[in-house]
Amino acid sequence: MDFTSNLREMLWAQVGESKAYANRKRMADALGIDPSQLNRFMDGERGLSVDSLGRILDGLSARIVLPDSPEAEGAREVCFVSPRTTGASRDATPPAAEDYFAVPLASEPVAAGPGRVPEDQIRGWVLVWRHHESVRFRNDLVAVEIGKNQLSMTPTLHPGDIVLVDRAERSPDPAGKIMLVCEPGPEGGCAVKRVSTRHVDGDMELVFYSDNSREFPPSVYRLNRDYGGELAHAIAGRVVWAWSDMTRK
Repeated sequence: MDFTSNLREMLWAQVGESKAYANRKRMADALGIDPSQLNRFMDGERGLSVDSLGRILDGLSARIVLPDSPEAEGAREVCFVSPRTTGASRDATPPAAEDYFAVPLASEPVAAGPGRVPEDQIRGWVLVWRHHESVRFRNDLVAVEIGKNQLSMTPTLHPGDIVLVDRAERSPDPAGKIMLVCEPGPEGGCAVKRVSTRHVDGDMELVFYSDNSREFPPSVYRLNRDYGGELAHAIAGRVVWAWSDMTRK
């Protein structure tokens, strides 16, 4: 999901009974923007001006940390647009804690490993709204950041984007799913790719391909020959959600 769609979802998550804002009019007033402009943005009818976007991010207490800034060095946290912490001072009800859960952020090889993510390998935590259709009823999620020089999935995913991987969903069908995949062998790397399959000579051919195929051609493996017939060794999970890095906007 791109940054604009993600922002819409997070704004909708703050509106309603027992949420930060009773309705969109109160949200617009609190954020200091025109109610009609906010309504049309949340309904997907129009975008936002830079000034209005800035007002919303300021009102939500969002913070931008550039990758090479001193604040980012050694950081173990990932900051996104989050529920507004100043709402209580304006007689607003804070969002219900039970509407969110924390997903560990880990490197691709760690995320692809079996069992729980080791505590000393957790790089940070991502808060996820549990009621969204993409994550509802899922309970084996891990977050992965697209690396600085990983351009194979552009323009769909860019360096700095965060993807949410369901490790319980490893089936490559239907073709074209975006998944966290692993190269064969103990030294094989892991990456976010699209997957397609076909049956060849009594084996299953696995094709890991990118959205930038001109610069990053597909890789082809065989399930039995290269992975000992274990699909879990080839596919670590399906990407069910993505956040766009706002520093690119």
